[in-house]
Amino acid sequence: MQAHNIMEDIVKNYLDEILSMRFDVCTCDICRQNILAYTLSRVPAQYVTTEIGAMHTLIEQIKVEHSSKILRELIVAIQLVKDNPRHEKIEDDNQAYQLLLKQIKLDRGADFSHYREALLKRRMNLRMKMCKVRNYSEYLQVLVHTPAEYEKLFEVLTINVSSFFRDKDVWTKLKVDILPAIIAAKKKSGDSHKIRIWSAGCSHGEEPYSLAILLYELLEKDAQNIKAEIVATDIDKDCLNIARKGFYGKDAFKEMSSYYKNKFFIPVSDGFQIIPKIKELVIFKERNLIHDEAVFGADMVICRNVFIYFNRSLQEHLIMKFHGALLKGGYFVMGMTESLLGEARHIFRTEDSLCRIYQKI
Repeated sequence: MQAHNIMEDIVKNYLDEILSMRFDVCTCDICRQNILAYTLSRVPAQYVTTEIGAMHTLIEQIKVEHSSKILRELIVAIQLVKDNPRHEKIEDDNQAYQLLLKQIKLDRGADFSHYREALLKRRMNLRMKMCKVRNYSEYLQVLVHTPAEYEKLFEVLTINVSSFFRDKDVWTKLKVDILPAIIAAKKKSGDSHKIRIWSAGCSHGEEPYSLAILLYELLEKDAQNIKAEIVATDIDKDCLNIARKGFYGKDAFKEMSSYYKNKFFIPVSDGFQIIPKIKELVIFKERNLIHDEAVFGADMVICRNVFIYFNRSLQEHLIMKFHGALLKGGYFVMGMTESLLGEARHIFRTEDSLCRIYQKI
């Protein structure tokens, strides 16, 4: 009776799963066989005859015992074959990947070059798999010919989930430098004793409430002299309804200090409720960024991770709208992957390039 190494079947299944999410690796028959051969040479064989029953149970048992080693050896094998293919490479995968990133930046102004590459590729591969493409070059063509794919890609890349004080460095800069500078300018001018901030594309409200917390603390000693108003806008009615309630689950606090959490939120069943003093500083309004009127007279406009959903012409239009909404010397804050386009580079001064904070000239 001929014996069969069922370890080969197990390794093949794992290999298929891994390669289905790897678009930086050649998946031709030659490379697959090389990966398989290397891995099988590094894991113990498990021979059985075709007459043995309960095959499924046996396979599951072997997976439990050897899955860690199999996966480790597969990762090593994939990298070895990727770096040393036994055939002429049709295209340079890394070059194709870089071209894809450049095309995304060219079309939408979104710079993902500072993202962790492994994380970025994993998320991008989800869309590539849905589009049934084989490599980065083919996906680039999908984006060029089907612009609607951009929205789906950005939903995956940005994972539309916000949290309080998201991107710590940005909020540190706002707390230490930008907001104190705005307060100092108000005191010096004597013309106005009201700080106005526009949070554009506010989603579920974590961003404007984060601003409200910082302003409340900074203005606590000057509460009678300087008032604060944060106008938070979004086109999504459901998001605004959530924001107005001011109730959040624990995931929203992953980047917030326990000090702020304990001081400005009340524990309730399954979450936390923001206190009235912070809520009162924020006004939520439904607004279409492109077509509706701007929030004028703003000392700061903060619009993060919204630009990437628009093409370049709309981005330029929106930046000019924000410029017009800002008072002289006002600040504009963008998302970490976004950048100024066109004429905007001449009408804003860079305050902090890494945090994407600019000042109106």
